[in-house]
Amino acid sequence: MGKHEREDVYIAETIVNDMLNGETIDQARKRHEFYRYADVLTHRIKDDFPMMKRSHHIGNVYGTSIGDIKLDLASKETVYLELKFLASGSGTRASIGQNSMTDHNLFEGENILSWSDFRKNKNHIGWVINELEKFPTYPRSILRASGNSAVYKKASYLKEVLGIANENTRTIAEAVLRDGSADRDEMTSARIILEIMNKDHNEKLEYIEYLKSLKQKPDNIKKFVFLILSGAHTKESLDLQWSNDLSDIIATLRNTYFVYYLYKGTLITKVEDFSIKLKNLIGREIYISFSNNQTNLLLSFKADNGNERPILRVVFHWKNKFQGIQTPCLHIFDENYLK
Repeated sequence: MGKHEREDVYIAETIVNDMLNGETIDQARKRHEFYRYADVLTHRIKDDFPMMKRSHHIGNVYGTSIGDIKLDLASKETVYLELKFLASGSGTRASIGQNSMTDHNLFEGENILSWSDFRKNKNHIGWVINELEKFPTYPRSILRASGNSAVYKKASYLKEVLGIANENTRTIAEAVLRDGSADRDEMTSARIILEIMNKDHNEKLEYIEYLKSLKQKPDNIKKFVFLILSGAHTKESLDLQWSNDLSDIIATLRNTYFVYYLYKGTLITKVEDFSIKLKNLIGREIYISFSNNQTNLLLSFKADNGNERPILRVVFHWKNKFQGIQTPCLHIFDENYLK
């Protein structure tokens, strides 16, 4: 989720909170794109909790509770709600810093390589620059750029050559190479893009194999998972909460916890009760598991029947341009256990 979208969601959360409390919504927020989403979600929450006494917006207060909204009920019970505004599916649970797994010591040992250090050792950026320079006809304005700016502008231009906007970059580039009618610039652009993406894919696989060889630290892995499940969905929030005791984090997961989904195209709402699932994890050992030839890893536990149950999937990802170019991060998605 980008900065602009996070701001939109934050505004929607405040609208939901104020409407639940019967407060007046100012005209600026009524004109906001997410107002109608918040309105639909508010009506659903009111229907689900008719005995609600007070709502509190906690979406920007890290380390104090789970979710985005806290409800005080007439029964004196406290209920926590996480709000998701989606186009489809269940969305990304978290997008955190590229080195979060090593920064927070999920592995034992000295001088463990972060993902960024691993790429430096591979001369990733130097290799990418050499590949980008194989395109012969960049505009002068782009050729005047230097450093990372030059890398980003050249990568953007290659996408423009192929007419890529919101489409999957790999899919379009592969289609161009199969198309006998593509011109020289289109063919060259497609080759460069795929070379970089393939190189990045192989580097990710190498790095994950490296992580696989390390001894894991179960307590830190459990803390990592519980922080993400209790609302640490960005690098900043995860870093801020890391000093919290595991026992305090676990305490937040003993509350009743619902996730509300609002699908923007249809205005349909869906609710999931995660309370029992989260409480079931409190006494479990959580570990990192790996799959062959995957640029992601799983955070899992063993069920009572001995089967592995994945909780979260951690994907090594680049947010901007295409894979291998700009803004590396870890995207985290709900896995089988939470679905």
